Amino acid sequence: MAEARSSFSGSSSAEHLAGVANEEADDVELHQRLEKIEREIIDLTFENNIFELNLERKKSEPITVPATTTAAVSSSQATTPTGSSQDLTAAGGTSRSDRFARKRSKSRSTQGDFRIQLTLEQKLDIITTEYEQMRNEKNRREAASEKKIDQLESDAEWIDIEIKDFESAIVEFLKTKESSIDKRTHKIIGEKIDRYFNERIKARESLINKLRDRSSGLKRQIVRLETQLRQKEEMGETLHEVDFNQLKIENKQYLDKIDEKNVELILLKRQVGKATQSLNRYKDDLNKQIKDLIDIEQRIGKQSSLYTRAEQEMIDATYEQSRAAKVHHHLAEQTEDYQVPEVLDYVKKKALLYNLERDCEVWARKVEIASNNLNFIGIHWSVTYLIE
Repeated sequence: MAEARSSFSGSSSAEHLAGVANEEADDVELHQRLEKIEREIIDLTFENNIFELNLERKKSEPITVPATTTAAVSSSQATTPTGSSQDLTAAGGTSRSDRFARKRSKSRSTQGDFRIQLTLEQKLDIITTEYEQMRNEKNRREAASEKKIDQLESDAEWIDIEIKDFESAIVEFLKTKESSIDKRTHKIIGEKIDRYFNERIKARESLINKLRDRSSGLKRQIVRLETQLRQKEEMGETLHEVDFNQLKIENKQYLDKIDEKNVELILLKRQVGKATQSLNRYKDDLNKQIKDLIDIEQRIGKQSSLYTRAEQEMIDATYEQSRAAKVHHHLAEQTEDYQVPEVLDYVKKKALLYNLERDCEVWARKVEIASNNLNFIGIHWSVTYLIE
């Protein structure tokens, strides 16, 4: 009995886990189906928008839509013997996918799926028509925008010309005004102003006549060109099929030549690319060599300056050496020719020097006494002169 309970509990837990796994798989499958349906909805919405645009443009034209019906598909569920393990599994762990499939099969069995669809040819025709319409609209808008741009550019040029003319007229009027002021009365002379405005009016009239003549000439040229274009179109309508075939053959030949030239152009572009790469590489090498050359020249200049300074120092050192050698030679000669006097002569010279110094002191004393006497006599004579 215990073994039966344990086996039953084990089978129920396994069935529960299997049911949870099936539910998770069903959720993933439903999520994928939902994403697929959303993408299909976006595509169908885009197609419907295009078809609605085409339908609005062609309301008067009937659209034949063949209806396609799909047969109803009914599915039956296989049965198993009562009381088996499969029956227990189906009873305990029925997944949502099985229930969804049964509901779907029932709905399909009860009612058919009738959807009106366009054929592929009709879709292509509609898309081609819409594409042509969009391209024509684009070309029309581009032509209108180009025309408007040309008109605006011409208006801007005309405005610039008018502004320049107006500024020059202002400058000229101010000059005329300054020249028309009387220096004595400081009043404006009206005759010069009238003459200025009359000249401006005549110039404007002559310009208008020139522009009118030019406009009439351009109109005649336009009429002539339109006539030539109409004649060419009429001549083009009279061409035969042989001429068109000849033109097709020539066009094909020219296209072949264009393809050949394109291939040659591609090869030349490749060669130019390789040559450009080589040129850039050589330029880099040249710049590097130039930098190295500049560095070498700078170092050579520094070494040259050092060499020049060293040579100058060597010259100075040689000169100093020669001068020192001369002095040394002279001193050596003097040293060799030097003779020491006798001791007796030295004593005699010393005694003579002593006697001379003593005589010099005696005579200096005598001179001092004589100068004192002279001063005394001078004072005496001055006093005597004053007394007298």
